[in-house]
Amino acid sequence: METTIHGALLAMLAGCIFSDVKWRRIPNFLCLGIALLGLAETALDTPGATFGRLLISGALFVGGLALHQKKILGGGDIKLLAALSIFLAPIELRLFILLTLIAGGFVGLFYMGLGWLRRLRDKDAPLVSNVPYALAIVVGFIFIRPMFLGEFIPRIGH
Repeated sequence: METTIHGALLAMLAGCIFSDVKWRRIPNFLCLGIALLGLAETALDTPGATFGRLLISGALFVGGLALHQKKILGGGDIKLLAALSIFLAPIELRLFILLTLIAGGFVGLFYMGLGWLRRLRDKDAPLVSNVPYALAIVVGFIFIRPMFLGEFIPRIGH
């Protein structure tokens, strides 16, 4: 069952990245699907933790709304962060946020580089307009939970 959940999760995360890069939107149905997968996995692995993880996810969502109000993060980014937080134990959340911020710095630098290339052709082009943050969120999550990938990547020498 876990392999099915993890496979579906990886497909949804890929959809989030694709959609965010192409259209700068993360569809609600993907965030909802990820949250439901997180609830299913939590209910199977640690049923006693389900309610607490939902509370933490809700708090992260409400806190993220302040960042959305200040135009720091998009609404889809906040929904994705909240949905993925259901998969994580409370002690893992700080590291998840830190790794997401670090990955976001690299994604931001990449898009700034693209902005500089655009400026070579057009002096009025913005250096950075907006950054698709789903990639950084997913990278932060995968660094916390690399076993999701391990089930689908063949091991060399085994």
